[in-house]
Amino acid sequence: MKLSKLTAKQLLEIDACTRCGECLRYCPIYTQRQEEEINPRGKIQTIKRFIRSQYGLRAKLFGSKRLSEEELKKFSEMVYRCTLCGECGSVCPVSIHSKDLWVGLREVLVELGYYPKEFDTLKENVLTSHNISGMDNEGRTEWLEAMGELPEHRYQKEKAEVIYFVGCVASYFPMVHKIPQGMIKILNRARVDFALLGGAEWCCGFPLIGAGMKKEAKEMISHNLEVVRQKEAHTAIFTCPSCYHTWKEEYKTEIRLFHFTQFLLDLIREGKIHFKEEKIKVTYHDPCDLGRASGIYDSPREILRAMPGVELVEMRDHREYCKCCGGGGNLEMIDPELSAALAREKIKQIQETGAEMVVTSCQQCVRTILTTARRMKIPIKALNLTELVLKHMK
Repeated sequence: MKLSKLTAKQLLEIDACTRCGECLRYCPIYTQRQEEEINPRGKIQTIKRFIRSQYGLRAKLFGSKRLSEEELKKFSEMVYRCTLCGECGSVCPVSIHSKDLWVGLREVLVELGYYPKEFDTLKENVLTSHNISGMDNEGRTEWLEAMGELPEHRYQKEKAEVIYFVGCVASYFPMVHKIPQGMIKILNRARVDFALLGGAEWCCGFPLIGAGMKKEAKEMISHNLEVVRQKEAHTAIFTCPSCYHTWKEEYKTEIRLFHFTQFLLDLIREGKIHFKEEKIKVTYHDPCDLGRASGIYDSPREILRAMPGVELVEMRDHREYCKCCGGGGNLEMIDPELSAALAREKIKQIQETGAEMVVTSCQQCVRTILTTARRMKIPIKALNLTELVLKHMK
């Protein structure tokens, strides 16, 4: 097994694992599938055995052991059955950055050719159509049509101070079209000079990076940076936590980057957004890529507390311990039942709070929770925070 995709730090982290099993208590996948190979500790121990068989003392003395197709196939299945939620890394006593390690292992497996073949379709869609759906990229702003009368520029002005980067899911899945529609209404009311990229917006690259195809994402990154520069914008805002996290980590830019919760909180503090009072009890779900991956826990809660009459009740597991909804890591593509099982557990925690609705800051979380609830015939209300802000704005 070639390990060129792993950094020296990641190789040290593999060796540092003490097999304490702390991660097992928190891994949502292991909760559903009680298999040693699928949990974080099991994956690390497997890769340790692979490394020793090829690079250890015995390998040097007697030759390396060739990994069988069956071994590689099973290891691949275990590595990809993960939402990349990062909770295992947040509780690791020796500070292993496991999410980055799992992505690195996926890169190794892609290089070897052992990865879910569903990702070939994903790659083709993103590289040819520049979005995850494979649909015409010029259709990225079709959700605007439901907003009624539009300005002549359709929010795709040549120049603007702020770029609103919408992302693939909110652009192409009707269930969450209310998110960009709401965001535009909020920005208009707050008199923000913003623009959309329209068909010039390409996938941020996150789905490819999560699949282990990071090099294929480079074209997306360079293109998006260039079109934003052409708008002469100094700020980019994102309603998608995965887009925001990818720009923060992978895009080398001087442009100021904000998740929408940060941006809206600033507008509230500046007195550009005011709320009417309306009593309602809500609970908040921390998206994995916004919370554990990006460290943003406070801004959405501060927005909720700024709304008169809104009562926030926390779930049993919240902030860095918040359980994944099941919609991350491309898991839904390869194991939809496992993804749905995680969503069902999430719904149980939401119901425990007695809240009237669950609010989150991620379009994928809304989609996953609502889709699973409907299949379970559970009447649950899930909103993106943009929708609640718009509803409560004066």
